Amino acid sequence: MDTKTWLIVGASRGIGLEFVRLILASGHRVVATARGSGSALDAIARDAPDRVTLLTCDVSSSQGITSFIDQFVQSGVKKIHYAVINAGILEYPNRALDMTFDHFAQHLLTNAVGPIIVAQKLLKLSDVSIDTIAFMSSDSGSTQRFLAFEDGFAAYAASKAALNQALRHLAEELRRKQRHTVILALHPGEVATDMGMIETSWDLDGGQISPEESVIRMMDVIRSKGIDQSGTFWTWENKEYPW
Repeated sequence: MDTKTWLIVGASRGIGLEFVRLILASGHRVVATARGSGSALDAIARDAPDRVTLLTCDVSSSQGITSFIDQFVQSGVKKIHYAVINAGILEYPNRALDMTFDHFAQHLLTNAVGPIIVAQKLLKLSDVSIDTIAFMSSDSGSTQRFLAFEDGFAAYAASKAALNQALRHLAEELRRKQRHTVILALHPGEVATDMGMIETSWDLDGGQISPEESVIRMMDVIRSKGIDQSGTFWTWENKEYPW
């Protein structure tokens, strides 16, 4: 088997943790980050010490990102086949009429600014090769298919829309430089995680799916895209989604 190395930024729980589990179950290697120590992620690493590298990263902090990059360089990893930047927050509700300056800013920092800066700094490491970077977006961030029924998602949706626009520019800038890292946005579906377990006034279309189902399908999506699809937006079902 051709062993691949995955980087999962934001792996302490939910979708990120499921990526780590499934990558290891497939026989591959993983570099995983969390803001601090977490029992579930630490336990997985103890069971596969030769295939897991744990690093710390707080994407909402410039200092936290710089520290992560320093740790990554010290790890000696030179090849990342697939990077998934999954770190994010959803503090519900976040209505435009009610949210505070700090509440809005924290969504933007964690969901848009931090993920893009992490990718930027990784791409500037001259001796590290990255085939694909997939950002965890959301259907809430689509401006063409605005979800008017989503009451209380103003800051979250705005942060994901900002992420989407920034990663599209990232893809085009790399293309102009004739660099071949594929940049993708992913909608994971309505996933039953701690972050997704909120009470809303509307029914989810099709209900929630498990983290395992979402991640299995997203891994297939990530592996299926080449440079011609760089700067595109896909659902967990491998359907292209409107920006």
